[in-house]
Amino acid sequence: MSPSKTASLVFLVLLVAACLSGCQPSVSAPPEQKNITIVIPEDPPSFNPVITDTGYDALVMELVMLGLSDIDAEGSVFPELAAELPTIENGGVVADEDTGAMSVTWKMRQDVQWADGKPVTADDVIFTYEAIVNPETGGWIPGIDSIDSVEKVDDYTFTIHYNAIYPGYLTQFGGEQLVIWPAHYCDASQGFAAWDCARKPLSDGPFILSEWVNGDHMTFVRNNNYFEKGKPQIDKITVRIVPDQSVRKTMLINGDADLDMWTTEQMIHDLKDQPNVEVSLSPYNRWVMRIFFNLAAKGTTDPAATPHPILSDLRVRRAIRAAIDVDTISKEFFLGYAKPAWTEFFRPPYECDIPRPKYDPAAAAALLDEAGWVDTDGDGIRDKAGQKLSLLFQTSANSVRQETQRIVQRALASIGVEVEVQFFDASVFFSNDPNNSNTRHHFYADLEMFSTGNRSPDPAVYFRNWTCAEIAQKANNWSGANIERWCNPEYDALFEQTQRELDPDKRKELFIKMNDLLVEDVVVIPLVHQADVHGVSNTIAGLELTPWDEALWNIKDWRRREQ
Repeated sequence: MSPSKTASLVFLVLLVAACLSGCQPSVSAPPEQKNITIVIPEDPPSFNPVITDTGYDALVMELVMLGLSDIDAEGSVFPELAAELPTIENGGVVADEDTGAMSVTWKMRQDVQWADGKPVTADDVIFTYEAIVNPETGGWIPGIDSIDSVEKVDDYTFTIHYNAIYPGYLTQFGGEQLVIWPAHYCDASQGFAAWDCARKPLSDGPFILSEWVNGDHMTFVRNNNYFEKGKPQIDKITVRIVPDQSVRKTMLINGDADLDMWTTEQMIHDLKDQPNVEVSLSPYNRWVMRIFFNLAAKGTTDPAATPHPILSDLRVRRAIRAAIDVDTISKEFFLGYAKPAWTEFFRPPYECDIPRPKYDPAAAAALLDEAGWVDTDGDGIRDKAGQKLSLLFQTSANSVRQETQRIVQRALASIGVEVEVQFFDASVFFSNDPNNSNTRHHFYADLEMFSTGNRSPDPAVYFRNWTCAEIAQKANNWSGANIERWCNPEYDALFEQTQRELDPDKRKELFIKMNDLLVEDVVVIPLVHQADVHGVSNTIAGLELTPWDEALWNIKDWRRREQ
């Protein structure tokens, strides 16, 4: 072959190769996955916080399951599975003033699917309701006794028939704890409290559980069929189980973790100057550390028939409150992050202008003098009619609580009150075991201390705790929430009014009056509302802490910041 022909052939081959190359789609590197690692100290017991309520169950539930509604960071309810929120104005709520009953009709979205492709429908709502009310295997949710039935209208519409006005209907099948479960996937015979689908959930939320290695990690992958287009923006979430706080801190600092849940005050202090970590602090928290008074004599539950020989006197309760320096508790053990509290309403949408009680040991001593408690034998402990002013103070084993106990013990000793402190493992103290006298419900001591809080913008469920019907006693297996055994007919009458009132402004007035009674009667001593703080990588955007829900409530909106 001549050199010219050879050159022509080479040129032709190169030309064809160039054309073929130009016709092929360009090959580029796959987009980088956007992953998040969350560290928590223990496994969630399940995805059903109605049953277990550890906080970690509600946390992971937000990744995979949806309710009819949820609550945003401002405390406003918004629709989730619902197409809209039913109201009187849109005809979704109908109240019968003659019978006191009401009906609420919900219309559901028609574009939400379970991970297996089946639609989420009214049948799933009815299935969830029937599972809860099953007397053998069910559970309990606020207001469930007010429901007579749930009626299917069509595949995406149903009506809840109430036997009474129930103002909390908007979050009864939503909010922080309750989600709708799939009728075709969960085994009804296993029951709501124990079914397998609470450990292996079928997702309709932004993520799908792909793996759970107990004691090590949980892996969640993006739900590509999530109904909100373009969301979530994170591809994978790994929840690592890391019991050691120092290890969790190191992981955050080194970039091996993006979020540490419920960061302690000391850890906040250690992280505040780290360049790769932000400390995200909610302006309010639901959890308030409180001292509770036992108003009935030890071993009894009726303060009217058998009043507590010391604490039934309001002057004594006021003296104890005046003798405790809450600012010292906040600074020494919460490093200033926990803020003093003295009323149940300290955050929107309910706020009261009740003046803060003064720390005044001299006034506390004067109140005890007025109540007839004086030190007659010079041993430093006040007495009256041969009885020493001596109190038993119990809490759960926790370094902060135990140190707070000792502060209170020293403060009361300075005004002549002897305090014996005891603490029990949390598994004992917070147990519902009716045969264990060391539980908070039995309240065999004189004083108890732990943290509680209102989880809903509508405080009805929380304020029910101080009604006479909720008094914990042997007859109800010590399950009542009113462990103080405080019974006030005026308070009960106000509460009953809130249960018949749908107007939010009128309900607010009633709740404020109830709160005033609690504060004036010193039923409890709120100490501090603890900091709701999370350590978070500064590459994470979208985290919005709220006192109404766990941090992942809006996980569908999280994203990685561009570096």
